[in-house]
Amino acid sequence: MEWKEKISLIEKDGNWQVALRLFEEDKKEEVDFYLRIIFILLDFLVDRRYTQEEHDFVAPKVEYIFNEANLKYSDNAEFLFFSGIMISIAEWYFGMATVEPAMAMLKRSMQREPENLLYKWGYYSLPDQRLEVNSELKFQLAEHVLRDEVTINLLNTKGLLGQYVLGIVEYFYQGLYKDFK
Repeated sequence: MEWKEKISLIEKDGNWQVALRLFEEDKKEEVDFYLRIIFILLDFLVDRRYTQEEHDFVAPKVEYIFNEANLKYSDNAEFLFFSGIMISIAEWYFGMATVEPAMAMLKRSMQREPENLLYKWGYYSLPDQRLEVNSELKFQLAEHVLRDEVTINLLNTKGLLGQYVLGIVEYFYQGLYKDFK
């Protein structure tokens, strides 16, 4: 079974133990591999029930895997964008005191690929998530992202992480829809 299929099954089960085992035993030198493993662990820590022992075991793994990936992919726009999204969820699991590094990553992803709708949306929408700030721009970018088949296909290849990002884009779009339609 290919690693992408394995990760998809792990995401469905929410099994952080299997995710860590896959990371340790079958490490792939692909940005998606790192991003999806990190998100499985982050999702576990943020949205699941766990014991203190499980938390204390998993939490440092997020930072460790992120740091390893960051050494390899810190100039990769895709890594910067998706890492910025994840760090903004719970920066402390990445060893950060604020979300400022996440916002800098979103900015760098857009600077590397200025025509990428998704990266542009992230840069303008996430640093200040209040709907009333840059409302029209956030709405237009969200609408373009949701209508762009290439972007939707890309998000669909990112498993749980892609679904999460798509959900945020839809939230901005729906929250602003009444103001601009």
